[in-house]
Amino acid sequence: LTINSLSLYTDLFPEREIKMYWNLLTDFLKLPNVLIQTHFWKKFFLKWEGKRPPLALRFKFLRDTEIKFNDGSTFRALDFDTLKYIQQRTSYFNFQIIKENETEDRHLIEQSWINFYPHEVTQIRILNSQNVDIVSKLHHGGPYQGASMKQLRSEINNLCFSARKRGLVIEEVQIVHTHPSLEVMICNEEDPHQESSFIFNGLSKSDVKLGETLAPFIHYPLRIKAITTAANYSMVF
Repeated sequence: LTINSLSLYTDLFPEREIKMYWNLLTDFLKLPNVLIQTHFWKKFFLKWEGKRPPLALRFKFLRDTEIKFNDGSTFRALDFDTLKYIQQRTSYFNFQIIKENETEDRHLIEQSWINFYPHEVTQIRILNSQNVDIVSKLHHGGPYQGASMKQLRSEINNLCFSARKRGLVIEEVQIVHTHPSLEVMICNEEDPHQESSFIFNGLSKSDVKLGETLAPFIHYPLRIKAITTAANYSMVF
């Protein structure tokens, strides 16, 4: 790129968007190494009970999970009913609220490119009594990626101001992001004495920390919400 052409690109696209697409490109170029590190061919033939999740999601799950499993393990993707059942009978999820995904949640999951390159996307939503859509642009990355606390506060304040200017009654501010990874039960059939393992993808410690840090600066209830392919998790601060 020449100096003039680079200047043209920075004029057309904000620095934040350039950084976002550059990170996506560099991550995509790392894909061959990722496939090697995840023992591509061996994991490709793992046993899945029921309908298999998208291939890209399975690769991401197998790359990220730290749980050990043997060749005889069987995997089953968890659905909303199973997650609710576990929540009602355990204290694992603590104060997280688990709900079934609605249309707007499923749309956000689709924007995470789960069939090609699963990654987090974030959107700020201003819920109001009039049910008018007041939302930010989609940000490709988690709440901490590419945006400082100051930037998040500024964007929230601008959206709230826009809502009040239109005479809307604000009920809640939401920072919604996706966790595009699988929630599964791993059964080790070769060892019946070994208990099944579970992997959940609700709110992380950093998500909770985000809510605790931002809430004192927001004049409305602040909900941090994470959406998986099976359900969504949230907490109000």
